Amino acid sequence: MQMAREVREEAQMEFAVEELARLAETTIEVIQQYCQMGLLGEEQRSVGPSVRFGEGSLFLVRRIEQLRVEYGVSAGGAELVLDLAARVEELEREIRSLREALGR
Repeated sequence: MQMAREVREEAQMEFAVEELARLAETTIEVIQQYCQMGLLGEEQRSVGPSVRFGEGSLFLVRRIEQLRVEYGVSAGGAELVLDLAARVEELEREIRSLREALGR
């Protein structure tokens, strides 16, 4: 299954876990929990003994927190919501591509 957390990271900004938590307005423990759940695993970059996160991770943590706080969705539920949103985006791209191929 394509995961919404497979965000393209075009910018070069990277954050330590502490910076990520601060910028996402959450705690280090929440970031670590999301990592343990696999929600942020693909955005991590190891640099020496520490793990760094890209801007994609910041976007995802903010989205997960928004779903959790504003809509009462659990972290696991947020994963499902993000996966479904990614699938919808993928299908919309495919539809556009097919329409272009048909000349519509």
